[in-house]
Amino acid sequence: MFKKRLMSQTLLGGMLSMTLVGQPLLSQRAFAAGGDFSADFTASAPLTYNHDTGGGAYDDRTVGRDLDIVESLEGGDFECGDLVTFLTQVRVRAGAFNGAQTVELDYRWLADSTGQSGVALDEFHNVQVNYGAVSGGDGPGGTASGITDDGLSVASIIAQDLTAALFSKGAKRTGTIRITDLEPGENVVLRFDLRIQCNGQSPTGNLQAWLDGARVTAPLSQAGSIRVGSQTVPFKNVDDIKCTDPKVCPPPK
Repeated sequence: MFKKRLMSQTLLGGMLSMTLVGQPLLSQRAFAAGGDFSADFTASAPLTYNHDTGGGAYDDRTVGRDLDIVESLEGGDFECGDLVTFLTQVRVRAGAFNGAQTVELDYRWLADSTGQSGVALDEFHNVQVNYGAVSGGDGPGGTASGITDDGLSVASIIAQDLTAALFSKGAKRTGTIRITDLEPGENVVLRFDLRIQCNGQSPTGNLQAWLDGARVTAPLSQAGSIRVGSQTVPFKNVDDIKCTDPKVCPPPK
């Protein structure tokens, strides 16, 4: 009886050891694909593009209102109704999985100013990989030099939650964008715009946009999380946003 119990305990111990040994390997494998990627969330330099259409270029990431990108925005550079362009450079490690991969990026933004209500960021516009000639691009033919790839990546919206009403206190909106055909050593720049909406009140405080998370979704053998932290682009001093549309902001009496 004692011998049988000892054999049973030994067998159980061996099975547990195999399980514990396997778990770290599985965990490392799940993270390996995500570890091949990094992402940098910024905004286009506001003085480099037409705010009616959006634009700008990540290029070599020189920070400045009239250069490449900014890490925070100022209300005085914008008007109600303007498009605000955000850029995310996704980088693939040169020694990454040898094949095309797909990633998804999760964003969040404020649909009302943090102080007094009156200004909001609405929803995704112009979601695309920032290919072609772009305003401020310093690559060949005015292309964005921050992109080094085969030109085949495609960006698309796969989810967007617009249930938070604009100008409601504490309102936030979220969205997820997919980028395909990411291969070893490539740098791809995602562009999307959010429009500034005003309701005629006098806003105070700030707006913000975040890159909250990212992951590899294809191929399934490479699926895993990408560590991006919570990257924030603050939009400061929204009371300085100009309002020139008399339908929205009638002139003072």
